Amino acid sequence: YSGREEPLKEVNNILRITTADGFEGISGVDSYYQEQFSDEHLLELQSAIADLVALQSLDPVEIGTMLEQTRPDLSDAVRSSIDIALWDLAARKADRPLYELLGEKRESIEPYASLPFYDALPEYVEAVDEYAKLGYLTFKFHVWGSIEEDLRLVELVQQTFADTPYRFMMDLEGAYGLEDALRLGEKMDEGLFLWFEAPIGDELLEQYGELRNRLVVQIIPAGYNIYSPEFIRQGIEAGSWDAGRFDATTVGGISKSLELLMIANEAGIPIEIQSWGHTLTQVVDLHLMLANERTRYFEAPMPKEAFEFGMKNGNLLDRGRAVAPDGPGLGINVDWDRLATADFHVYSKLDLSVSPE
Repeated sequence: YSGREEPLKEVNNILRITTADGFEGISGVDSYYQEQFSDEHLLELQSAIADLVALQSLDPVEIGTMLEQTRPDLSDAVRSSIDIALWDLAARKADRPLYELLGEKRESIEPYASLPFYDALPEYVEAVDEYAKLGYLTFKFHVWGSIEEDLRLVELVQQTFADTPYRFMMDLEGAYGLEDALRLGEKMDEGLFLWFEAPIGDELLEQYGELRNRLVVQIIPAGYNIYSPEFIRQGIEAGSWDAGRFDATTVGGISKSLELLMIANEAGIPIEIQSWGHTLTQVVDLHLMLANERTRYFEAPMPKEAFEFGMKNGNLLDRGRAVAPDGPGLGINVDWDRLATADFHVYSKLDLSVSPE
């Protein structure tokens, strides 16, 4: 999704927790590798199983607090796997969709098609036309990270789609310095471009503030590598962004996401939750969006079918809106047999003689 990077190997790490009384909780957290697929996330997750069983609890908040003390070495991605599966389990036990358990604010949200990187300018125009047929009106471009190429794309988009209902976003993945970011941002038509995402590195809070003050288009960070409560507060205090950004599957799960949302809500700043990834990643972030009024759009990665692999009901789009699937918890039905046909598939089952009640 960037012209500066080689294609990444994306792994959908699925955790399935089954309790002694027959309930189940699942989560899906994507990890990315540069050269070949890896089971690194799975192995780290396996290393935490004994700790989870010893805690004798299924409460996600309680488990998260205890793991911070007993396993401070765990990555936030693995914490996300555990936390999300336990929240899914809790909602299934309550026989309620997760977003209802979290405090329902709405039943649907406007989606945008998050496009991959393309090699040539005409491919971007073709992609907009193609995915518009699915009902999308808003599109995000992942681009070269080269100022001249990116300027040509902005000009082409503004010439081609000026008199259409379509709107756009651009994601630079932190590729620019301040001057190039200003140069590109000044070319963006505020009527067509909704936001400018990650134009520079997320750590550059003062420069983000300068971009925000000098550009009309809205400015948001990547939110993928730096997302702590302290960092969110610093960005808010510095006036760095028009909206914050994070993904529940990277920050430590739903429990940590709720903490970050509280900080943003208290400050009155929107949070544009990221949901790039396979269906299980998308849907947990969607549930958070439906329980939160300050997120405006749902990010739907393209091509859809690639990210819906292994799910029986992976389509989250209904009549131009993103909606949670019917059913308790996350609402996703996994096709376990289909997953076994994946290009890279590692299956591990731990049959525990002692199950938490």
